[in-house]
Amino acid sequence: MRLPLSTALAAVAFGLTACAPAYEDGHLSRSINQQRVVRDTCLSNEAISLDDKTSAPEAVGRAASLACAAQNDRLIQLMATMDRSGEPQITDAVRKEAVVKATSYVINARAQGGVSR
Repeated sequence: MRLPLSTALAAVAFGLTACAPAYEDGHLSRSINQQRVVRDTCLSNEAISLDDKTSAPEAVGRAASLACAAQNDRLIQLMATMDRSGEPQITDAVRKEAVVKATSYVINARAQGGVSR
C-alpha cells in the first residue's frame, strides 16, 4: 500500500519536528558557540605557551587540553543540557576534540616558525 505524497511529506515533517526543540533553543546554541570560542582560545594560548618545540605535538596538545579543563567542562555541561542521556558520549567526544585542536595549534605554530598569535 502506497501512501499519498502529502501523507508521506507530513510524516517526514512530523519526524523532523519531533527532534527540533533541542536545536531551536537559540540562547543555548549561542551559549555553546560562545563557550567553544572561549575554550578554543584557551587551547590556542596554552598550546603555544606550553610548546617547547621538542616534545611531540600530541603531548603538548594533551597538556594544553588539561590546562583548559575548566573551559572544556563548561562546554560539555552546556552541550549535555540538550541531552543528559548522551552526556558520557558528549564528554568523550569534546575531550578528544580538545586534544586534536590543541595539537593542530602546536603543529600550525611550528609550521609558521613558532610565531605566536
